[in-house]
Amino acid sequence: MTNTLKRLAIFGVPLLLGIFNSMHPLIKPPVYEMISQHVDWWLHLHYVNLALFTLLGLSAWLLIRDLRGTAATIARVALAAYVPLYAAFDSLAGISTGLLTRITQQLPPNAVPTGSGMIDAFYGSPTVMTLAIAGSILWIIAMMASAVAFAAPERRRWLAILLVVLFNVDGWARNNIFQAADGISIRPEWWLLTLASGIAVFLVAKPRAVCALLVLAGLLFGAQHPRPTGPLGMLCFLVAAAIVEFGEKASPKVA
Repeated sequence: MTNTLKRLAIFGVPLLLGIFNSMHPLIKPPVYEMISQHVDWWLHLHYVNLALFTLLGLSAWLLIRDLRGTAATIARVALAAYVPLYAAFDSLAGISTGLLTRITQQLPPNAVPTGSGMIDAFYGSPTVMTLAIAGSILWIIAMMASAVAFAAPERRRWLAILLVVLFNVDGWARNNIFQAADGISIRPEWWLLTLASGIAVFLVAKPRAVCALLVLAGLLFGAQHPRPTGPLGMLCFLVAAAIVEFGEKASPKVA
């Protein structure tokens, strides 16, 4: 792969993901009523996302392609698992719910409540939720491991310990203080905790900016891919990639 193609993949995919998902409808139950208002855009968006989520794994892999060591290996394994799981989540939660909504719109009026209830049950089913959670966790692990791989050797152990703590804190925060009462907005406490995580990494890691931005890319995009966290996560990834690609190399390429 030429350097031009490599950089096109590294920068183009997250840029497009950020742009498209800044226009992602925010959904909460009843799902049918919300998706039916813009079902055509919902389907088109998730067809595009299906490709972009997969290619994002390639973008992240290319960014760490030359790095070696345990952390880089963990990042690659996590990315390899993230791609099929998150693509499967997009196929079910995005494309399938859109198609079911379109079919329900064509039903007789007395049958619409049944279709609507089925869509809600499908969207919130354990299978869909498990794929969403697993894919998100794998993306966070990949970004955190990438941050450790880029870190200076003398900082890697301390950064790894910090990130294990932050990973568990983030899991607690997503389960307890993420969503506001309206089911769409994100609570201020979660934003503050995520920002504090980035600052903690910035203080411990070296190079500071690359490691902190990669961790934020994981936490933000891993929270949810629609706006505002998804596009912000992609912005963090883009800035980190720009520093790596156009600035001084972030760390030695061996552990």
